[in-house]
Amino acid sequence: MKLTRQTRLFFDASVLVAGSHSLTGASSLILRACQMGGFRACASIAVLKEAETNIKEDLPHSTLLRYYSLLAEISWEIEPLPSKEAVECCHGVVAAKDAHVIASAVACLAEYLLTLDKKHLLKESVGGALLQLIIVSPGEFIQNYYHFHDEYPASLSPTREGKP
Repeated sequence: MKLTRQTRLFFDASVLVAGSHSLTGASSLILRACQMGGFRACASIAVLKEAETNIKEDLPHSTLLRYYSLLAEISWEIEPLPSKEAVECCHGVVAAKDAHVIASAVACLAEYLLTLDKKHLLKESVGGALLQLIIVSPGEFIQNYYHFHDEYPASLSPTREGKP
């Protein structure tokens, strides 16, 4: 399993919120790697709107500004809203409210879906049902997959505020 700059990572809203709020967490580290062109960052219109709404409702204005900065500084592949049929296909796999996330990640041909949603998305039953899509938390991605990148540990080595 080799990762390259062409590897598609689909970001759930929870990861975008966490990465916008904390500069040192795993979510932020992966977003930073995408800023550097280390991966192809993917999201859907619905996920981006959900992240923005959650930030506006629950977090300081500085987090919203960082979120907007991440949107501008990363070359995103934005998936339009999935078809009703695509979403319905995911209803048996995941809770109806999250079916659009799975449908969008599959539609954009993402290899990984990054999420912090332990209740609905980070369940073995969900990952096992979609064999072409690996569903992991940002921390799990860094720990279990990041080192497979063909440029690791060179310029894409994750650091926390300049510390290796």
